[in-house]
Amino acid sequence: MKEEDAKTSNLGTLLSYIIGTTGFAMIMYHIWYILSLPYEPQIHSILHLGFAFVILIVSRLRQNWRWDYLAMLLAAVWVTYYFVYNYEEILSNPSYPPMICLITGIIAAIIVFILTVEIFGPVFPALTAIGVLYMAFGSYLPRWIGAPQCDWDRLVTLLSADVTSPWGVYGKLLILSANYLFLFILFGSALEAFGGLRFVMSLGMLAASKFRSGAAALSVFTSALVGSVTGSTVANITITGSFTIPMMKKGGFVPEQAAAIETAASSGGQILPPIMGATVFLMAGFTGIPYISVAKACFIPALMYFAVLLLYAELTARKLNITPIPVQKIDKREMLLDAPVFIVPLALLMILLIVGFSLMRTIFWCLLCISMLGIINSLRPEARLNLKEVGKKLTAGIISGSQIAVVLALIGVLVATVEVTGLGMRLGNILVALGEHHLLLLLLLTAVTGMILGVGLPTPAAYIICATLLSPAIIKLGVPLLQAHLFPLYYAVFSHLTPPVGIGLMVACKMAESDYLRSAVEAIKAAFSSFLFPFLFVYTPAILLQFDGLNSAVRQFLGVSLGFLSLSLVLNPFWKTKMNTTQRLIQLTSMAFIMISIFGTRDYLFLFIGGALLMWGLLLNIRSSRTETLLQI
Repeated sequence: MKEEDAKTSNLGTLLSYIIGTTGFAMIMYHIWYILSLPYEPQIHSILHLGFAFVILIVSRLRQNWRWDYLAMLLAAVWVTYYFVYNYEEILSNPSYPPMICLITGIIAAIIVFILTVEIFGPVFPALTAIGVLYMAFGSYLPRWIGAPQCDWDRLVTLLSADVTSPWGVYGKLLILSANYLFLFILFGSALEAFGGLRFVMSLGMLAASKFRSGAAALSVFTSALVGSVTGSTVANITITGSFTIPMMKKGGFVPEQAAAIETAASSGGQILPPIMGATVFLMAGFTGIPYISVAKACFIPALMYFAVLLLYAELTARKLNITPIPVQKIDKREMLLDAPVFIVPLALLMILLIVGFSLMRTIFWCLLCISMLGIINSLRPEARLNLKEVGKKLTAGIISGSQIAVVLALIGVLVATVEVTGLGMRLGNILVALGEHHLLLLLLLTAVTGMILGVGLPTPAAYIICATLLSPAIIKLGVPLLQAHLFPLYYAVFSHLTPPVGIGLMVACKMAESDYLRSAVEAIKAAFSSFLFPFLFVYTPAILLQFDGLNSAVRQFLGVSLGFLSLSLVLNPFWKTKMNTTQRLIQLTSMAFIMISIFGTRDYLFLFIGGALLMWGLLLNIRSSRTETLLQI
């Protein structure tokens, strides 16, 4: 037994070494490609996916040694070699592909399918399999729902064998992963590995000391900043929730509220400029809208989202009569010394993008900046870097980036089935027909569809599916490109806190030891604004800094601000004291008038009535609180 354990331990060490070495080689390869651009993006994406295959398969081998995994590893190496070596022939020969190419394409698709099932579960691969079957046999269905006839050679060529196609395993989505998403995820990992998040934690502690909700405010601030660079709700919850959730429970929040606040805050990090998570970079590449334009447009909605979330935490703290627990004393000198490792790379990223650097070169210089600042900062004894920990965090980022590469490769297959069969256009026409050219009804149908499609997927995957299927329908009714893609992006981001899957909420519930469904109700109450923002982007574009005149901008900002305050009070009826039935009805009526002014009349009359009712309800509640205090005396 001891001998077997020793062999297992030695094998695990060897496989860990292979993962680390391959990960380092992957980083060096991407840096070399950025600096030299030696060949076309398609070849780069083939090699990128090859590295991802090796890292993920070896990771599975480390967890569970199986001979079929070893066979899959050898097959992945063969697939990568074949497509790189024969790329020029594929590009130049119109009669391509031969049988060996078709077989290699099928192997590539099978590897992608298996890895996606094992990493992300069966839901999305099953959806993709249905798409492939529809593409193959859709011609046998009735005409109104059928697809064009497609023989197997053409099907395999379109889905995986033609590495020059914009669709399929090696399509443009994989190119986006290779050129942008992997580098950005690596940027977030490097920021964490070299100590950039210490400043964030200290800043969050300092901010939390000023609020009654204490640990909940700490969760909001730290998760917002950390989430804006990790690009992953689950990673964010793992990093910040490990200390904010126990602190919230200790301070008096029930476990369901602690899980909800952490999940809502971690999800929101992906919409907070200047970084906003990897999905926004994907949106920029997918739509052609400059990233800096997206970040600028989303700045005010992000501030509003976290303000509403903080209001939920504060109202909940008042309702539970929570007094802030003392937070750890902050050494402001240490915080200032840590600040450059976080602030300088982010400032550099924004400056380089503004002056016109490509995103790839921008991320390269930012990675170099983080490394240098981290090494310089580690000269302080209290900030000494642990090389083993640095390696582990970078490896975790590489694995995360590899997982995104694989799932985007499979999404490329699904997108191909949608594009080739005309399903996307057909679905868009159905949505427009159901909406009968009423924009609000179409948006409601799109929102429901987006939440269903976003279940159980990583955010980039959920966004791409929603954008492919739903955004064209919204654009058909005259909605600008930016709003038409921000609409599904928000539902993709916040699908991580909605049942029945809500993967981010599941992680937080496990950490908080809370009931999932009750936590989901609290999470929706905490993050309700996220489900309204996509509609507000269309009806109140001033919050995206898009407006015709000052009068219109003021009305829209005032309407959104009062609307969120009234909705917060309807969902969490507490101000100075618990609201009675009359006060609740006043707030509900106030909310109705404000919503009519936003989505209906778009004038000041209903907004003024709603605002006046809102203030009246608050004054009545303050008076009730004073009466209760006098009675207690």
